Amino acid sequence: MTGMMIAMTLGMSAGLTIGLIFGVLFSDDLFVSTILGMLAGMVAGFLAGVPISIMAVLDGLLSGLMGGMMGAMLGVMIALDYREAMVKIMFFLFLATMLILIYMIQKEVNGKITAFYRNPLAPVALMGFIFFVFNQIGPVFAGTDSAEQNHSEHKESDNSLLIKANEYDFLPNSINVDVGETVTLSVENTGTVEHDLEIVDFNPDNVQQDDSHNHGQNANTIHLHATPGEKQTVSFTPSEKGEYRFICTIPGHQESGMIGTMDVS
Repeated sequence: MTGMMIAMTLGMSAGLTIGLIFGVLFSDDLFVSTILGMLAGMVAGFLAGVPISIMAVLDGLLSGLMGGMMGAMLGVMIALDYREAMVKIMFFLFLATMLILIYMIQKEVNGKITAFYRNPLAPVALMGFIFFVFNQIGPVFAGTDSAEQNHSEHKESDNSLLIKANEYDFLPNSINVDVGETVTLSVENTGTVEHDLEIVDFNPDNVQQDDSHNHGQNANTIHLHATPGEKQTVSFTPSEKGEYRFICTIPGHQESGMIGTMDVS
């Protein structure tokens, strides 16, 4: 029974962690990240179960498959700002799980545990040290924008703004404009599914945009819809100061992290 639990736990934890990493690396392709995550989890579960029994192998395979699937979905859906932190947290939890599994194996095989586990402060201190060191290193993914970059304003020119829509975030997700000045806002869909951008409860003046993607909204509503690879543009003049939210109105996208703020000062 202990061996089956070890195989199941190892398969699940490895699948979750590696699946999450593949989900971030292949955020534009959920199919590829899911397949790779499931394969990694199944391999880990299989290797853990082989020395024990056929039932342990089955437990490890199924747990690794489920863990890889869930990890990949989490990596794809989590907002860009939190991907680095989530990967670090999952890696830390994976190491903690490995310490527990080693403890279980020692107790089951030898009937006793090493001096390291007799003092509960020792593993806690070790994990704290590992977490501190791991948290001090730079970005895990070289191509991942930092939170500061994601919140910075991307200006093509003095009064032109560009927001890129991906799965599932806006880059940048915070912009600043001046009241009374005409602004040209562009949304470029760099993802693989359709996205849109709508500024909530915002009624500017002099709105000018292509109405080819009009979804029945009011004339003064800022709503840009872009298919994959498409770029849509609108110009407007903010008339009132305040902070306004912009979101993707396609079902499920806002909940997955496609939100941002526009500060009119």
